[in-house]
Amino acid sequence: MDRLARPNDHAHRPAAGADDGPSTGGIATTRRQAVHAGVAVGAAAWVAGGAASLAGAVTGDRDDELRIPRDAIDPGEPTRTFRAPRRFDLLGARADDVRGLGLRVRARAAGGRWSPWRSLGVHDGHAPDGEAATMADPLWFAGAREVQVRARRRPDTALRLRLVTVPTKVKRASARAVRREATSTRRAAPRSAGDLRVDAPAIIPRSVWATGLRPRATPAMGDVQVAFVHHTVNRNDYAREESAAIVRAITEYHVRSNGWNDIGYNFVVDRFGQIFEGRAGGMDQPVVGAQAAGWNSFSTGIAIIGDFTATRPPDAALDAVAALIRWKLAVHGVPTAGSVTLTSIGGSGNQHPQGRAVTLPRVVGHRDGTKTDCPGAVLYGLLPELRRRVGGTTAPAVALTLEGPDDPVDYGGRLALAGRLTVGGEPAPGCRVTVQKRGESGRWVDIGAATTAADGSWSVECKWRRAAPVRAVWDGHSSPEVTPPIRPRLSLEQPTRRVRKGSRVRVRGRARGVDVVDVYVRRRVNGEYRVVARRRLKVRGSRVTGRVPVRGAGVNRIRVEVRTGGHTYRSPTRYMRAVR
Repeated sequence: MDRLARPNDHAHRPAAGADDGPSTGGIATTRRQAVHAGVAVGAAAWVAGGAASLAGAVTGDRDDELRIPRDAIDPGEPTRTFRAPRRFDLLGARADDVRGLGLRVRARAAGGRWSPWRSLGVHDGHAPDGEAATMADPLWFAGAREVQVRARRRPDTALRLRLVTVPTKVKRASARAVRREATSTRRAAPRSAGDLRVDAPAIIPRSVWATGLRPRATPAMGDVQVAFVHHTVNRNDYAREESAAIVRAITEYHVRSNGWNDIGYNFVVDRFGQIFEGRAGGMDQPVVGAQAAGWNSFSTGIAIIGDFTATRPPDAALDAVAALIRWKLAVHGVPTAGSVTLTSIGGSGNQHPQGRAVTLPRVVGHRDGTKTDCPGAVLYGLLPELRRRVGGTTAPAVALTLEGPDDPVDYGGRLALAGRLTVGGEPAPGCRVTVQKRGESGRWVDIGAATTAADGSWSVECKWRRAAPVRAVWDGHSSPEVTPPIRPRLSLEQPTRRVRKGSRVRVRGRARGVDVVDVYVRRRVNGEYRVVARRRLKVRGSRVTGRVPVRGAGVNRIRVEVRTGGHTYRSPTRYMRAVR
Protein backbone atom coordinates (compact mmCIF):
# COMPACT_ATOMS: atom_id res chain seq x y z
CA MET A 1 0.00 0.00 0.00
CA ASP A 2 1.35 3.41 -0.95
CA ARG A 3 1.14 6.00 1.81
CA LEU A 4 1.90 9.70 1.54
CA ALA A 5 4.16 11.01 4.32
CA ARG A 6 2.60 14.05 5.90
CA PRO A 7 4.78 17.00 6.97
CA ASN A 8 5.63 17.70 10.56
CA ASP A 9 5.26 21.44 11.08
CA HIS A 10 5.50 21.65 14.84
CA ALA A 11 9.16 22.62 15.25
CA HIS A 12 9.98 26.17 16.32
CA ARG A 13 13.20 27.43 14.80
CA PRO A 14 15.33 29.87 16.81
CA ALA A 15 16.58 32.92 14.97
CA ALA A 16 20.24 32.72 13.99
CA GLY A 17 22.38 33.87 16.86
CA ALA A 18 19.40 34.21 19.18
CA ASP A 19 19.20 32.83 22.69
CA ASP A 20 17.18 29.64 22.40
CA GLY A 21 15.13 30.30 25.50
CA PRO A 22 12.04 28.35 26.49
CA SER A 23 8.63 29.19 25.14
CA THR A 24 6.40 30.61 27.83
CA GLY A 25 3.44 29.25 25.94
CA GLY A 26 4.49 25.60 26.31
CA ILE A 27 1.89 23.17 27.52
CA ALA A 28 2.34 20.85 30.45
CA THR A 29 3.31 17.28 29.71
CA THR A 30 0.47 14.99 30.75
CA ARG A 31 1.04 11.30 31.37
CA ARG A 32 -1.17 9.12 29.24
CA GLN A 33 -3.05 6.56 31.20
CA ALA A 34 -0.14 4.12 31.13
CA VAL A 35 0.43 1.73 28.28
CA HIS A 36 -1.15 -1.63 27.54
CA ALA A 37 -1.20 -5.31 28.36
CA GLY A 38 1.20 -5.37 31.26
CA VAL A 39 3.48 -2.40 30.62
CA ALA A 40 5.41 -1.89 33.85
CA VAL A 41 6.08 1.79 34.22
CA GLY A 42 7.89 3.61 36.94
CA ALA A 43 5.70 6.42 38.09
CA ALA A 44 7.58 7.09 41.31
CA ALA A 45 7.20 10.76 42.15
CA TRP A 46 10.24 12.95 42.46
CA VAL A 47 11.06 14.49 45.79
CA ALA A 48 9.92 18.07 46.19
CA GLY A 49 12.43 20.40 44.61
CA GLY A 50 14.29 17.53 43.02
CA ALA A 51 13.75 18.64 39.41
CA ALA A 52 14.73 21.86 37.73
CA SER A 53 12.33 23.46 35.29
CA LEU A 54 13.41 23.90 31.70
CA ALA A 55 13.36 27.64 32.20
CA GLY A 56 15.82 27.38 35.08
CA ALA A 57 18.10 24.80 33.55
CA VAL A 58 19.95 27.30 31.35
CA THR A 59 20.38 30.91 32.37
CA GLY A 60 20.33 33.85 30.02
CA ASP A 61 23.88 35.14 30.60
CA ARG A 62 25.39 32.74 28.03
CA ASP A 63 26.89 30.38 30.58
CA ASP A 64 25.39 27.71 28.31
CA GLU A 65 28.01 28.49 25.67
CA LEU A 66 31.78 28.13 25.36
CA ARG A 67 33.38 30.32 22.68
CA ILE A 68 36.63 29.19 21.07
CA PRO A 69 38.27 31.91 18.92
CA ARG A 70 38.97 31.07 15.29
CA ASP A 71 42.66 31.88 15.64
CA ALA A 72 42.99 29.38 18.51
CA ILE A 73 42.41 26.48 16.10
CA ASP A 74 45.40 25.26 14.06
CA PRO A 75 44.48 22.53 11.56
CA GLY A 76 45.35 19.08 12.89
CA GLU A 77 46.58 20.36 16.28
CA PRO A 78 44.81 20.33 19.66
CA THR A 79 43.89 23.75 20.97
CA ARG A 80 44.92 24.96 24.36
CA THR A 81 42.62 24.05 27.22
CA PHE A 82 39.45 26.14 27.46
CA ARG A 83 37.51 26.38 30.69
CA ALA A 84 33.72 26.33 30.36
CA PRO A 85 31.70 28.94 32.28
CA ARG A 86 30.26 26.12 34.37
CA ARG A 87 30.31 22.36 34.78
CA PHE A 88 28.47 20.68 31.91
CA ASP A 89 27.27 17.22 30.91
CA LEU A 90 26.41 17.52 27.24
CA LEU A 91 28.13 19.48 24.47
CA GLY A 92 27.06 20.34 20.93
CA ALA A 93 27.38 23.08 18.31
CA ARG A 94 25.49 24.72 15.49
CA ALA A 95 25.56 22.66 12.31
CA ASP A 96 26.84 25.50 10.12
CA ASP A 97 29.74 26.10 12.54
CA VAL A 98 31.08 22.53 12.41
CA ARG A 99 29.96 21.09 9.10
CA GLY A 100 33.01 19.92 7.13
CA LEU A 101 35.54 20.76 9.87
CA GLY A 102 36.23 17.18 10.91
CA LEU A 103 35.90 18.52 14.44
CA ARG A 104 36.91 16.36 17.39
CA VAL A 105 36.42 17.20 21.05
CA ARG A 106 37.70 15.94 24.37
CA ALA A 107 36.76 17.10 27.84
CA ARG A 108 37.57 16.55 31.49
CA ALA A 109 36.66 17.68 34.97
CA ALA A 110 38.89 20.52 36.18
CA GLY A 111 42.43 19.07 36.29
CA GLY A 112 41.12 15.54 35.76
CA ARG A 113 41.81 12.89 33.13
CA TRP A 114 40.96 13.67 29.53
CA SER A 115 38.21 11.71 27.78
CA PRO A 116 39.03 10.07 24.45
CA TRP A 117 38.81 12.31 21.38
CA ARG A 118 35.31 12.12 19.91
CA SER A 119 33.86 13.40 16.66
CA LEU A 120 31.32 16.21 16.79
CA GLY A 121 29.42 15.89 13.53
CA VAL A 122 26.10 16.65 11.88
CA HIS A 123 23.54 14.07 10.80
CA ASP A 124 21.20 15.88 8.43
CA GLY A 125 18.53 13.23 8.88
CA HIS A 126 17.79 14.30 12.47
CA ALA A 127 15.11 16.93 11.91
CA PRO A 128 11.36 17.50 11.65
CA ASP A 129 9.80 16.65 8.30
CA GLY A 130 10.66 19.20 5.65
CA GLU A 131 13.47 20.80 7.66
CA ALA A 132 17.24 20.51 7.81
CA ALA A 133 19.38 19.81 10.87
CA THR A 134 20.55 23.01 12.57
CA MET A 135 22.71 21.46 15.30
CA ALA A 136 25.39 18.79 15.55
CA ASP A 137 24.59 15.59 17.42
CA PRO A 138 25.55 16.24 21.07
CA LEU A 139 28.23 14.42 23.06
CA TRP A 140 27.92 13.29 26.70
CA PHE A 141 30.84 14.17 29.01
CA ALA A 142 29.23 13.90 32.47
CA GLY A 143 30.47 16.68 34.73
CA ALA A 144 33.25 18.14 32.58
CA ARG A 145 34.63 21.68 32.93
CA GLU A 146 37.58 21.87 30.51
CA VAL A 147 37.61 21.34 26.75
CA GLN A 148 40.08 20.92 23.89
CA VAL A 149 39.19 20.69 20.21
CA ARG A 150 41.04 19.94 16.99
CA ALA A 151 39.90 20.18 13.38
CA ARG A 152 41.12 19.45 9.86
CA ARG A 153 40.76 23.11 8.94
CA ARG A 154 40.27 26.44 10.65
CA PRO A 155 36.62 27.54 10.88
CA ASP A 156 35.42 30.74 9.22
CA THR A 157 34.33 32.25 12.53
CA ALA A 158 34.67 31.60 16.23
CA LEU A 159 33.42 28.21 17.33
CA ARG A 160 30.53 28.33 19.76
CA LEU A 161 29.96 25.14 21.75
CA ARG A 162 26.54 24.76 23.36
CA LEU A 163 26.47 23.25 26.86
CA VAL A 164 23.77 21.43 28.82
CA THR A 165 23.99 20.77 32.56
CA VAL A 166 21.72 18.41 34.49
CA PRO A 167 21.72 19.49 38.17
CA THR A 168 23.23 16.93 40.52
CA LYS A 169 20.08 16.65 42.60
CA VAL A 170 18.08 15.96 39.44
CA LYS A 171 20.51 13.20 38.44
CA ARG A 172 20.23 11.59 41.85
CA ALA A 173 16.45 11.87 41.96
CA SER A 174 16.05 10.37 38.49
CA ALA A 175 18.47 7.53 39.28
CA ARG A 176 16.45 6.68 42.42
CA ALA A 177 13.19 6.85 40.47
CA VAL A 178 14.55 4.56 37.75
CA ARG A 179 15.56 2.00 40.39
CA ARG A 180 11.96 2.08 41.64
CA GLU A 181 10.43 1.97 38.17
CA ALA A 182 8.95 -1.49 38.60
CA THR A 183 6.98 -0.58 41.74
CA SER A 184 3.94 0.69 39.84
CA THR A 185 2.13 -1.28 37.17
CA ARG A 186 -1.15 -0.19 35.61
CA ARG A 187 -3.18 -1.84 32.89
CA ALA A 188 -4.79 0.58 30.49
CA ALA A 189 -7.58 0.06 27.99
CA PRO A 190 -6.30 -1.61 24.81
CA ARG A 191 -5.91 0.84 21.97
CA SER A 192 -5.11 -1.60 19.19
CA ALA A 193 -5.45 -5.14 17.98
CA GLY A 194 -1.82 -5.70 18.92
CA ASP A 195 -2.55 -4.81 22.53
CA LEU A 196 -4.77 -7.82 22.82
CA ARG A 197 -2.02 -10.32 22.01
CA VAL A 198 1.47 -8.78 22.39
CA ASP A 199 3.16 -8.38 25.74
CA ALA A 200 4.54 -4.89 26.28
CA PRO A 201 8.01 -4.33 27.70
CA ALA A 202 8.75 -2.28 30.82
CA ILE A 203 9.00 1.38 29.80
CA ILE A 204 10.30 4.17 32.05
CA PRO A 205 7.85 7.08 31.64
CA ARG A 206 8.67 10.76 31.32
CA SER A 207 7.43 11.31 34.87
CA VAL A 208 10.67 9.66 36.05
CA TRP A 209 13.19 11.75 34.14
CA ALA A 210 11.40 14.79 32.63
CA THR A 211 9.80 16.57 35.57
CA GLY A 212 9.70 20.27 34.71
CA LEU A 213 10.38 19.75 31.00
CA ARG A 214 7.46 20.75 28.83
CA PRO A 215 6.92 20.38 25.09
CA ARG A 216 6.56 23.67 23.27
CA ALA A 217 3.40 22.58 21.47
CA THR A 218 0.75 19.90 21.50
CA PRO A 219 2.25 16.69 20.06
CA ALA A 220 1.23 15.96 16.46
CA MET A 221 -0.15 12.53 15.61
CA GLY A 222 0.78 10.55 12.51
CA ASP A 223 0.40 6.99 11.23
CA VAL A 224 3.09 4.58 12.43
CA GLN A 225 4.16 2.19 9.65
CA VAL A 226 7.86 1.55 10.34
CA ALA A 227 10.34 1.73 13.22
CA PHE A 228 13.57 3.67 12.60
CA VAL A 229 16.62 2.50 14.58
CA HIS A 230 19.19 5.13 15.71
CA HIS A 231 22.23 5.57 17.91
CA THR A 232 22.90 8.75 19.88
CA VAL A 233 26.68 8.84 19.12
CA ASN A 234 27.38 9.21 22.84
CA ARG A 235 30.09 7.27 24.65
CA ASN A 236 29.46 3.62 25.46
CA ASP A 237 30.88 3.37 28.99
CA TYR A 238 28.18 5.27 30.91
CA ALA A 239 26.79 3.85 34.15
CA ARG A 240 23.23 2.63 34.56
CA GLU A 241 22.60 5.52 36.98
CA GLU A 242 23.50 8.05 34.25
CA SER A 243 20.98 6.91 31.66
CA ALA A 244 18.03 9.05 32.79
CA ALA A 245 20.26 12.14 32.98
CA ILE A 246 21.53 11.46 29.44
CA VAL A 247 17.98 11.30 28.11
CA ARG A 248 17.11 14.51 29.93
CA ALA A 249 20.19 16.32 28.63
CA ILE A 250 19.45 15.26 25.04
CA THR A 251 15.92 16.57 25.48
CA GLU A 252 17.10 19.97 26.70
CA TYR A 253 19.55 20.17 23.80
CA HIS A 254 16.89 19.27 21.24
CA VAL A 255 14.48 21.84 22.66
CA ARG A 256 16.77 24.72 23.58
CA SER A 257 19.47 24.43 20.92
CA ASN A 258 17.70 22.72 18.02
CA GLY A 259 14.53 24.69 18.66
CA TRP A 260 12.35 21.58 18.46
CA ASN A 261 9.18 21.08 20.47
CA ASP A 262 10.57 18.12 22.41
CA ILE A 263 13.18 15.37 22.22
CA GLY A 264 13.35 14.06 18.66
CA TYR A 265 13.20 10.34 19.51
CA ASN A 266 10.01 8.53 20.48
CA PHE A 267 11.96 6.09 22.68
CA VAL A 268 15.51 5.83 24.01
CA VAL A 269 17.14 2.54 25.09
CA ASP A 270 20.33 2.27 27.16
CA ARG A 271 23.02 -0.40 26.99
CA PHE A 272 21.48 -2.16 29.99
CA GLY A 273 18.16 -2.70 28.23
CA GLN A 274 16.24 0.06 30.01
CA ILE A 275 13.61 1.67 27.77
CA PHE A 276 12.75 5.35 28.26
CA GLU A 277 9.68 7.09 26.92
CA GLY A 278 10.93 9.91 24.68
CA ARG A 279 8.75 12.51 23.00
CA ALA A 280 5.59 13.31 24.95
CA GLY A 281 2.11 12.48 23.73
CA GLY A 282 1.61 8.89 24.81
CA MET A 283 3.73 5.77 24.42
CA ASP A 284 0.82 4.05 22.71
CA GLN A 285 0.04 6.98 20.40
CA PRO A 286 1.40 7.66 16.86
CA VAL A 287 3.39 10.68 18.06
CA VAL A 288 5.27 12.48 15.27
CA GLY A 289 8.91 12.96 16.26
CA ALA A 290 11.91 14.75 14.74
CA GLN A 291 14.12 11.71 14.24
CA ALA A 292 13.93 10.90 10.52
CA ALA A 293 13.52 13.93 8.25
CA GLY A 294 10.81 13.34 5.69
CA TRP A 295 9.56 10.14 7.36
CA ASN A 296 8.52 11.25 10.88
CA SER A 297 4.80 11.20 10.12
CA PHE A 298 4.88 7.50 9.31
CA SER A 299 7.38 6.15 11.81
CA THR A 300 8.42 5.73 15.39
CA GLY A 301 12.06 6.43 16.26
CA ILE A 302 14.08 4.33 18.73
CA ALA A 303 17.62 5.40 19.68
CA ILE A 304 20.18 3.32 21.59
CA ILE A 305 22.45 5.44 23.78
CA GLY A 306 26.00 4.97 22.52
CA ASP A 307 28.19 5.04 19.42
CA PHE A 308 27.94 1.87 17.35
CA THR A 309 30.11 2.87 14.43
CA ALA A 310 32.76 0.32 15.45
CA THR A 311 31.22 -1.30 18.55
CA ARG A 312 28.48 -3.90 18.85
CA PRO A 313 25.51 -2.93 21.07
CA PRO A 314 25.03 -5.19 24.10
CA ASP A 315 22.50 -7.99 23.72
CA ALA A 316 20.43 -6.43 26.50
CA ALA A 317 19.94 -3.32 24.34
CA LEU A 318 19.11 -5.32 21.21
CA ASP A 319 16.61 -7.48 23.09
CA ALA A 320 14.94 -4.38 24.54
CA VAL A 321 14.69 -2.71 21.13
CA ALA A 322 13.24 -5.90 19.63
CA ALA A 323 10.62 -6.19 22.37
CA LEU A 324 9.74 -2.52 22.02
CA ILE A 325 9.33 -2.73 18.22
CA ARG A 326 7.34 -5.96 18.48
CA TRP A 327 4.89 -4.22 20.84
CA LYS A 328 4.88 -0.74 19.31
CA LEU A 329 4.10 -1.81 15.75
CA ALA A 330 1.44 -4.22 16.98
CA VAL A 331 -0.15 -1.37 18.97
CA HIS A 332 -0.80 0.36 15.65
CA GLY A 333 -1.98 -2.78 13.88
CA VAL A 334 1.17 -2.98 11.75
CA PRO A 335 3.06 -6.19 10.88
CA THR A 336 6.60 -6.39 12.24
CA ALA A 337 7.92 -8.32 9.25
CA GLY A 338 8.11 -7.46 5.58
CA SER A 339 8.09 -3.98 4.08
CA VAL A 340 5.80 -1.09 3.18
CA THR A 341 5.84 1.51 0.40
CA LEU A 342 5.82 5.12 1.57
CA THR A 343 5.94 8.33 -0.44
CA SER A 344 8.77 10.66 0.52
CA ILE A 345 8.00 14.28 1.30
CA GLY A 346 11.62 15.15 0.51
CA GLY A 347 13.63 17.77 2.35
CA SER A 348 17.33 18.55 2.53
CA GLY A 349 18.04 15.67 4.93
CA ASN A 350 16.12 13.08 2.93
CA GLN A 351 17.71 10.39 0.78
CA HIS A 352 14.80 10.58 -1.64
CA PRO A 353 13.11 13.48 -3.46
CA GLN A 354 9.58 14.55 -2.69
CA GLY A 355 6.96 12.32 -4.25
CA ARG A 356 9.14 9.26 -4.77
CA ALA A 357 7.62 5.96 -3.67
CA VAL A 358 10.15 4.13 -1.50
CA THR A 359 9.84 0.60 -0.16
CA LEU A 360 11.24 0.33 3.38
CA PRO A 361 11.50 -2.60 5.79
CA ARG A 362 9.21 -2.40 8.80
CA VAL A 363 12.37 -2.33 10.96
CA VAL A 364 14.62 0.15 9.19
CA GLY A 365 17.97 1.86 9.78
CA HIS A 366 18.04 5.64 9.92
CA ARG A 367 20.44 5.85 6.94
CA ASP A 368 17.92 4.02 4.73
CA GLY A 369 15.70 7.06 4.72
CA THR A 370 17.95 10.05 5.34
CA LYS A 371 21.46 11.40 4.73
CA THR A 372 23.29 10.06 7.75
CA ASP A 373 25.65 7.33 8.96
CA CYS A 374 23.21 6.57 11.79
CA PRO A 375 22.77 4.03 13.39
CA GLY A 376 26.48 3.33 12.94
CA ALA A 377 28.11 0.74 10.71
CA VAL A 378 28.06 -2.10 13.24
CA LEU A 379 24.48 -1.59 14.39
CA TYR A 380 23.32 -1.16 10.81
CA GLY A 381 24.91 -4.47 9.94
CA LEU A 382 23.00 -6.07 12.82
CA LEU A 383 19.56 -5.02 11.52
CA PRO A 384 18.85 -8.45 9.95
CA GLU A 385 19.59 -10.01 13.34
CA LEU A 386 17.41 -7.41 15.05
CA ARG A 387 14.55 -8.21 12.67
CA ARG A 388 14.87 -11.89 13.57
CA ARG A 389 14.70 -10.97 17.25
CA VAL A 390 11.58 -8.91 16.62
CA GLY A 391 9.96 -11.80 14.78
CA GLY A 392 7.11 -11.72 12.31
CA THR A 393 3.66 -10.77 13.52
CA THR A 394 0.55 -9.83 11.61
CA ALA A 395 -2.43 -7.80 12.72
CA PRO A 396 -5.58 -9.82 13.55
CA ALA A 397 -8.81 -9.13 11.68
CA VAL A 398 -10.79 -6.21 13.10
CA ALA A 399 -14.55 -5.78 12.68
CA LEU A 400 -16.15 -2.50 13.77
CA THR A 401 -19.87 -1.92 13.24
CA LEU A 402 -22.06 1.16 13.51
CA GLU A 403 -25.84 1.38 13.66
CA GLY A 404 -28.01 4.49 13.67
CA PRO A 405 -31.76 5.10 14.03
CA ASP A 406 -34.16 4.35 11.19
CA ASP A 407 -36.51 7.16 12.13
CA PRO A 408 -35.54 10.81 11.63
CA VAL A 409 -34.09 12.69 14.57
CA ASP A 410 -35.49 16.16 15.26
CA TYR A 411 -33.07 18.98 14.54
CA GLY A 412 -31.11 19.63 17.76
CA GLY A 413 -32.32 16.36 19.28
CA ARG A 414 -30.25 13.48 20.63
CA LEU A 415 -28.83 11.03 18.11
CA ALA A 416 -28.15 7.55 19.48
CA LEU A 417 -25.43 5.49 17.77
CA ALA A 418 -24.22 2.04 18.71
CA GLY A 419 -21.98 -0.72 17.44
CA ARG A 420 -19.62 -3.55 18.30
CA LEU A 421 -15.88 -4.19 18.05
CA THR A 422 -14.30 -7.60 17.59
CA VAL A 423 -10.66 -8.51 17.02
CA GLY A 424 -9.81 -11.89 15.59
CA GLY A 425 -13.49 -12.79 15.89
CA GLU A 426 -13.52 -12.18 19.66
CA PRO A 427 -15.11 -9.25 21.57
CA ALA A 428 -12.65 -6.44 22.31
CA PRO A 429 -13.51 -4.90 25.70
CA GLY A 430 -12.05 -1.68 27.13
CA CYS A 431 -11.26 -0.09 23.76
CA ARG A 432 -11.85 3.60 23.10
CA VAL A 433 -14.02 4.04 19.98
CA THR A 434 -14.39 7.51 18.44
CA VAL A 435 -17.43 8.58 16.42
CA GLN A 436 -16.82 11.07 13.61
CA LYS A 437 -19.03 13.10 11.27
CA ARG A 438 -18.04 14.40 7.86
CA GLY A 439 -18.05 18.18 8.12
CA GLU A 440 -19.15 20.61 5.44
CA SER A 441 -15.49 20.96 4.36
CA GLY A 442 -15.29 17.22 3.78
CA ARG A 443 -13.06 16.54 6.78
CA TRP A 444 -13.96 14.10 9.51
CA VAL A 445 -14.56 15.68 12.94
CA ASP A 446 -14.98 13.93 16.29
CA ILE A 447 -18.48 14.13 17.77
CA GLY A 448 -18.26 11.54 20.55
CA ALA A 449 -16.40 8.59 22.04
CA ALA A 450 -17.13 5.51 24.12
CA THR A 451 -15.31 2.56 25.69
CA THR A 452 -16.36 -0.92 24.62
CA ALA A 453 -18.09 -3.19 27.12
CA ALA A 454 -17.20 -6.80 27.91
CA ASP A 455 -19.03 -8.02 24.79
CA GLY A 456 -17.34 -5.40 22.60
CA SER A 457 -20.46 -3.24 22.33
CA TRP A 458 -20.44 0.55 22.59
CA SER A 459 -22.93 3.40 22.33
CA VAL A 460 -22.76 7.18 21.94
CA GLU A 461 -25.32 9.99 22.09
CA CYS A 462 -24.75 13.41 20.56
CA LYS A 463 -26.74 16.40 19.36
CA TRP A 464 -27.83 16.12 15.75
CA ARG A 465 -27.98 19.31 13.74
CA ARG A 466 -27.13 18.30 10.16
CA ALA A 467 -27.66 15.17 8.13
CA ALA A 468 -24.19 13.91 7.22
CA PRO A 469 -22.27 10.63 7.04
CA VAL A 470 -20.92 9.31 10.35
CA ARG A 471 -18.45 6.54 11.12
CA ALA A 472 -16.81 4.83 14.09
CA VAL A 473 -12.99 4.69 14.28
CA TRP A 474 -10.56 2.64 16.35
CA ASP A 475 -6.82 2.16 15.82
CA GLY A 476 -6.97 3.13 12.16
CA HIS A 477 -9.99 0.90 11.47
CA SER A 478 -13.31 2.45 10.39
CA SER A 479 -16.85 1.16 10.36
CA PRO A 480 -19.05 1.47 7.27
CA GLU A 481 -20.52 4.96 7.00
CA VAL A 482 -24.17 5.66 7.78
CA THR A 483 -26.18 8.86 7.39
CA PRO A 484 -28.79 9.14 10.15
CA PRO A 485 -31.90 10.99 8.93
CA ILE A 486 -32.82 14.34 10.39
CA ARG A 487 -36.18 16.09 10.68
CA PRO A 488 -35.26 19.66 9.76
CA ARG A 489 -36.85 22.76 11.17
CA LEU A 490 -38.36 24.92 8.40
CA SER A 491 -40.13 28.28 8.52
CA LEU A 492 -41.25 30.87 5.95
CA GLU A 493 -42.15 34.50 6.46
CA GLN A 494 -45.33 35.90 4.91
CA PRO A 495 -44.39 37.52 1.58
CA THR A 496 -46.25 40.49 0.09
CA ARG A 497 -49.92 39.54 0.03
CA ARG A 498 -50.81 41.24 -3.27
CA VAL A 499 -48.40 41.35 -6.20
CA ARG A 500 -48.64 41.99 -9.91
CA LYS A 501 -48.56 39.09 -12.33
CA GLY A 502 -45.11 38.70 -13.90
CA SER A 503 -43.22 40.20 -10.96
CA ARG A 504 -40.63 38.48 -8.78
CA VAL A 505 -41.39 38.14 -5.10
CA ARG A 506 -38.77 38.02 -2.36
CA VAL A 507 -39.16 35.13 0.05
CA ARG A 508 -37.44 34.81 3.40
CA GLY A 509 -37.32 31.91 5.81
CA ARG A 510 -35.17 29.69 7.98
CA ALA A 511 -33.99 26.11 7.56
CA ARG A 512 -32.06 24.23 10.21
CA GLY A 513 -30.52 20.84 9.63
CA VAL A 514 -30.18 21.00 5.82
CA ASP A 515 -27.91 22.79 3.34
CA VAL A 516 -30.34 23.50 0.49
CA VAL A 517 -34.13 23.84 0.18
CA ASP A 518 -36.66 24.21 -2.62
CA VAL A 519 -39.21 27.03 -2.72
CA TYR A 520 -42.38 26.00 -4.54
CA VAL A 521 -45.04 28.37 -5.88
CA ARG A 522 -48.38 26.71 -6.66
CA ARG A 523 -51.36 28.51 -8.25
CA ARG A 524 -54.95 27.48 -7.98
CA VAL A 525 -56.26 26.35 -11.35
CA ASN A 526 -59.67 24.73 -11.76
CA GLY A 527 -59.94 24.11 -8.04
CA GLU A 528 -56.53 22.54 -7.47
CA TYR A 529 -53.04 23.92 -6.85
CA ARG A 530 -50.43 23.23 -9.53
CA VAL A 531 -46.65 23.99 -9.43
CA VAL A 532 -45.98 27.11 -11.48
CA ALA A 533 -42.48 27.98 -10.18
CA ARG A 534 -39.65 26.28 -8.31
CA ARG A 535 -36.42 27.74 -7.04
CA ARG A 536 -33.55 25.92 -5.23
CA LEU A 537 -31.86 28.06 -2.59
CA LYS A 538 -28.78 27.54 -0.45
CA VAL A 539 -29.09 27.80 3.29
CA ARG A 540 -26.63 30.38 4.59
CA GLY A 541 -26.27 30.01 8.32
CA SER A 542 -29.88 29.16 8.91
CA ARG A 543 -31.36 31.79 6.57
CA VAL A 544 -33.12 31.22 3.26
CA THR A 545 -33.46 34.21 0.96
CA GLY A 546 -34.36 34.48 -2.72
CA ARG A 547 -36.84 35.65 -5.34
CA VAL A 548 -39.43 33.57 -7.16
CA PRO A 549 -41.46 34.52 -10.24
CA VAL A 550 -45.25 35.04 -10.19
CA ARG A 551 -46.46 34.02 -13.65
CA GLY A 552 -50.26 34.14 -13.51
CA ALA A 553 -53.11 35.92 -11.81
CA GLY A 554 -54.91 34.28 -8.95
CA VAL A 555 -54.20 32.82 -5.53
CA ASN A 556 -50.65 31.46 -5.11
CA ARG A 557 -49.43 29.17 -2.35
CA ILE A 558 -45.73 29.36 -1.33
CA ARG A 559 -43.88 26.76 0.75
CA VAL A 560 -40.29 25.73 1.55
CA GLU A 561 -39.73 22.01 1.08
CA VAL A 562 -36.82 19.59 1.38
CA ARG A 563 -36.41 15.86 0.89
CA THR A 564 -33.86 14.07 3.06
CA GLY A 565 -33.51 10.55 4.38
CA GLY A 566 -36.40 9.35 2.22
CA HIS A 567 -38.83 11.85 3.75
CA THR A 568 -40.25 15.16 2.52
CA TYR A 569 -40.56 18.05 4.98
CA ARG A 570 -42.49 21.29 4.47
CA SER A 571 -42.72 24.69 6.10
CA PRO A 572 -46.05 26.26 6.98
CA THR A 573 -47.85 27.50 3.85
CA ARG A 574 -48.11 31.21 2.94
CA TYR A 575 -50.61 32.72 0.47
CA MET A 576 -50.56 35.73 -1.85
CA ARG A 577 -52.75 36.98 -4.66
CA ALA A 578 -51.41 37.96 -8.05
CA VAL A 579 -53.39 40.62 -9.89
CA ARG A 580 -53.24 41.86 -13.48
